[in-house]
Amino acid sequence: MEAKLTFWDNMAKRYPRFNDASMSKDVNHILNWCHENDVFFDNMSVLDIGAGKGSMTIPLAQKGARVTAIDVSAGMLEALNEDATQTGVSHHVQTHQSDWGAFALAKQYDIVIASMTPAINEVQKIEKMLGATKQLGIYVGWGKYRTNKLVEALAKAHTLQEEDDCSSAGCFRVAQFMEILNEKQIAYESTFFDTGWEEEYSFEEAKEYAYEQLGRKELTPDDAIIESILLAHMQNDKVIVQTQAEKGVVLWKKLNASSNS
Repeated sequence: MEAKLTFWDNMAKRYPRFNDASMSKDVNHILNWCHENDVFFDNMSVLDIGAGKGSMTIPLAQKGARVTAIDVSAGMLEALNEDATQTGVSHHVQTHQSDWGAFALAKQYDIVIASMTPAINEVQKIEKMLGATKQLGIYVGWGKYRTNKLVEALAKAHTLQEEDDCSSAGCFRVAQFMEILNEKQIAYESTFFDTGWEEEYSFEEAKEYAYEQLGRKELTPDDAIIESILLAHMQNDKVIVQTQAEKGVVLWKKLNASSNS
């Protein structure tokens, strides 16, 4: 648990804020699709699992939702609370530092959301998520692919063929999530879309990023190998990290739940 906290607190130093352009584009796409499927958030109680820096929490609060945001990282939640205050929605947001498995679920929420988070990494945690909602659930995860050439090169050079990124992060792909809903005979709607983003790091920042990524894969970093790969990805004194991916969204509704439209 301590290693997980250290990783995500370190990640919080570079992780984009809720209003990052590429992040906002994907979130708006997701929320617009929910709206098209008659899901509205005004005055709804929402539980955001693995909320990070609030990429979903703050836009939902801006739409009038009362959001409970949980995350294991104090650094992530500190940024979330700062932005909630600056955007004037702090009165609509409550944060809790907790692993989802350990979170004390004292009540059900109108809507439960887990978006791009390794917090949902076991079937039992999916079942807990299903039980946490009175009405609706939304799961956002990786689709058929996610490519990051820098991470792929690092993993290959450290004697391991690149694993499935989602698998290495411990989260469930959307297809896996839908399989579980099918097994439980829970009806749902789904959609998939392509996305991508680019990050720029200084050489030292990129080294820290590389060490973290290798640590997630339980690989021992080789400083000389890392520096060689980073140099190959440099442009104008910056290390460029590009990711291309497919994301999926699953929306399910509990039987006999009242309409929220």
